[in-house]
Amino acid sequence: MEAFLHRLFTAKSNFPIWVRYVLTLGLVGIAFFARVMADEYLRSYPLLLFIPAIFLSSVLFGRGCGIVATTAAAVLAVTYLIPRPATAAAIPLVLFIITGFCIAAITELLRTTLHKLSEAKRYGDVLLQELAHRTRNDLATIVSILRLQARSETDPAVQRAIASAVSRVDVVAKVHDRLRETADTSRIALAPYIESLCASLADFHRGVRTISIRVRCEDIWVRSSQAASIGLIVNELVTNCFKYAFPEGRHGSVEVELRAKENHVLVSVRDDGIGCSAEAKSGLGTRLINLLATQMKGTVARKPLPQGCEVQVSVALDS
Repeated sequence: MEAFLHRLFTAKSNFPIWVRYVLTLGLVGIAFFARVMADEYLRSYPLLLFIPAIFLSSVLFGRGCGIVATTAAAVLAVTYLIPRPATAAAIPLVLFIITGFCIAAITELLRTTLHKLSEAKRYGDVLLQELAHRTRNDLATIVSILRLQARSETDPAVQRAIASAVSRVDVVAKVHDRLRETADTSRIALAPYIESLCASLADFHRGVRTISIRVRCEDIWVRSSQAASIGLIVNELVTNCFKYAFPEGRHGSVEVELRAKENHVLVSVRDDGIGCSAEAKSGLGTRLINLLATQMKGTVARKPLPQGCEVQVSVALDS
């Protein structure tokens, strides 16, 4: 019903002015005919059926047509429907005319307000798209600078630290890539985002090792800010798997699963490597995971598997 009324108020009438007045009089005539046909039931309410005609005229054709409809309805009521002497119904007639004029003015105000809101929304969407585009370019610039810095360093530890920073910035950049591909500039689908992210991580970390990565993600839509946080969690978990679960050129597989449960997203990353490593518990990536989970009112649980390790992160979603 709300959507219908919104379309009704925002619909534009391109008819010439005289056509709109003719159609307005037609609506009033239909209301008059209906009132005459229902005279047995509405004899005490000579003006009642004219109200919908005035409202429709005002909504469809503008304030002027609403005023014309009110005037025509009053003339028809005085001439054919109100018992003689008509002066006895002067007060109800005046109230009817005032009501009709108010309906015409209010509908015009509503139409103008809705039009301004629609224009503001379109303008806001354009600004958000431009902001996302500029942010994506800025992030790409940062990544390029970091990579240049990494190539100029000779210390392997520094190169690894810069590479980790690049991967984390890339997580946020991919969120903006997804925002450009969706009509809703505030929410994105997790599945394609996480799949793209994991594919990039696999290419970056795998090297010559035969390590496969499988992603299962339900159809979950989240806010862009939360998508970035979830992406960072997945980034750190998958990176830890490649760094710690498969030493000395071991091969194996990593499984990433995201499920919706009530108002939470459950992120599970499991591998079939050497098992849960104590080293990963004190690393920067693990501290980042714990920080992001705390910010999203979530929990982190690590458990050993018969072969490998599994980390589960549960985060709450904004309503």
